[in-house]
Amino acid sequence: MNQWSIRRKRIILAIVVSALVVLVGIPIFFLFYQAPTCFDSKQNGDETGVDCGGSCQLLCRAESLPLILKSDPRVIKITDKTFEVVALVENPNINGEIYRAGYTFKLYDSSHMAPVKIIEGETYVPKNTTFVIYEGPLLAEDWAIPTRVTLEWQAASLNWKKNLPSQPELAIKNIALSREETKPRINAEITNMSLKTVANIELVATVSDEGANILAASKTYVDLLKKGETVPVIFTWPDQFKIKSEICESPVDVSVVLDRSGSMQFLAQNPDQPMTDVKTAARFFVSELSELDQVSVVSFTTEASKPIDSVLTSDFASIDHVIENISVTRPWQTQHTNVADGVLKGGEELQSARAKPSTDKVLVVLTDGVATHPQKQGDPKYPEKFAITVGRNMKAQGINIFTIGLGKNINIEFLKSLASRADDFYLAPTAQDLKKIYSQIATKICKKKPAVIHVLPRVFPDASFIR
Repeated sequence: MNQWSIRRKRIILAIVVSALVVLVGIPIFFLFYQAPTCFDSKQNGDETGVDCGGSCQLLCRAESLPLILKSDPRVIKITDKTFEVVALVENPNINGEIYRAGYTFKLYDSSHMAPVKIIEGETYVPKNTTFVIYEGPLLAEDWAIPTRVTLEWQAASLNWKKNLPSQPELAIKNIALSREETKPRINAEITNMSLKTVANIELVATVSDEGANILAASKTYVDLLKKGETVPVIFTWPDQFKIKSEICESPVDVSVVLDRSGSMQFLAQNPDQPMTDVKTAARFFVSELSELDQVSVVSFTTEASKPIDSVLTSDFASIDHVIENISVTRPWQTQHTNVADGVLKGGEELQSARAKPSTDKVLVVLTDGVATHPQKQGDPKYPEKFAITVGRNMKAQGINIFTIGLGKNINIEFLKSLASRADDFYLAPTAQDLKKIYSQIATKICKKKPAVIHVLPRVFPDASFIR
């Protein structure tokens, strides 16, 4: 068979095969072929996971950032029998939302390890937004008054979806707090800055302390807000807040320095007076401080306590116990009053590793006598001179010193010189004057600013979320 015949047969065979592919194979392919979809339980097309990522609306779990708790969830008491639960949450995903995210609040009281109440719910998570999850008002049982709460997300419900259109633009203005001493009220205005009507708007007002802890919350709704429309909104509470409308601007580290020499019992014994009233006033002073402050305690007589009575801590309950347990050292006849050592040890603690680097540093020194130690032969004024030198060094390190002279047997000029400024010295003729003085000092070291008030809007996708 010549080459031409073989070539011709091959050409004919190729034509037949091609015809079969076109006439039979292609119809069969289209008969059984299924185009990639976002619902076929397969990773295909441009998907980056099974039915997620790429052009699919569902985001893959690895493509989404986790939800962030902006502060600890809070149990807030409304009345003796009712409370509410709030959690401030941030969604950092610019184009990711969850239609219904399941969550669980677990509430605990002060005496049980297991939750005394469990609340389950669902919430809408809008994209790139900070919002509040709010449950309440809730009725408390006498045997289980909740004091703390945890928030857990139900992982199976965290189905992230793309949301590319821009969010409605809502402006909150003219926020004002009133009737704080009775039944607090917050007035505000909401304006729709968008180009279309917005429906199903939730608004939650929160009042927070300087640590961003929510101390009060209230919720309301606006059903419909037309383009460019402004409407007033009101939030109310049945009882006054536990904080004032002003709070401390920044935390403070404080050393409370107390004279416990024998003269602190010259008025009476069992209980020692004025020592008992001094301790009561000092405990009151600590109670006036912010929960972000730290306190140490140093008591002194011939020398300061070794170790000091308490290092810096924000556990005010332990500080209260420490102050209550300070007692006059006996026999007091052989004691001296070493103001310098009290100032030195208090200042050293304010410069220790326990001190917060960004806080103001304050020494509050109380004595009812004159400085008599340490002594230097031929110089009866040395105890005061040495104390002033120690105080000058502390002030050079940025420590503010307040001094309190109790009674008549004090050197006023010495205590004024020891204080940071002349008006940082306080004279207490009797122990009954101390509470007022400590309150004045607490006010001085707390630089006031308005309480943090936010009104947070959230636009729901439909009315089913409104309750």
